[in-house]
Amino acid sequence: MNPSILHFSRWGNVFKTLFFAGFAALAFFFAVLLHREADAPPQRVHLPDLDLPVPAPHRDPLAPVKMPFLVVAGCVCLFYAGRHGMRAIARQVAVRIVDGQLHFHRSYTSVPPVLPIAGVAEALFDRADRLPGEGDRAARLGARLRHGLYLRYRTQGAAGELRLVDNDFDGGTEQLRRFAAHLEAWRQSAARTAYRD
Repeated sequence: MNPSILHFSRWGNVFKTLFFAGFAALAFFFAVLLHREADAPPQRVHLPDLDLPVPAPHRDPLAPVKMPFLVVAGCVCLFYAGRHGMRAIARQVAVRIVDGQLHFHRSYTSVPPVLPIAGVAEALFDRADRLPGEGDRAARLGARLRHGLYLRYRTQGAAGELRLVDNDFDGGTEQLRRFAAHLEAWRQSAARTAYRD
């Protein structure tokens, strides 16, 4: 495989699509259950020879927060399911190195579409849980199984960072390792050129 190109992985993105779609379905299912529970009249128990009063309705104090939270969580999961689904269907180039520049797929919204390699301040390839950045304990535990490429960059006076994870790309860890080595060679070449000038 070409070390200057990362293609989106079909099966990695299909798995992520199903994962996020499943969580969206669960969120909407629980939202519907909460809605039905709020609208249901209290059930009356009829016993012979006993006349019991209707029980007072039990109101959950967190009910006004639960429903919007579940709907928003479901929508966010649907967004990510759609994003990974489009990546799986399209099978396009995710990242490409061309003429000293990184060209990103349009789904990477937090990164400029074209980033000069000279603007990359740091590029680290390691196990994903060892890479810089914050993450909760569960994400760190799952990250032990993955490898990633961490990029810290500066463009137009603004700093940013990006993580590329191996299961997003065809070739997995090995292809991401080759891409990181190729990127590092370009960075060293750009640094030597800048030093001469």
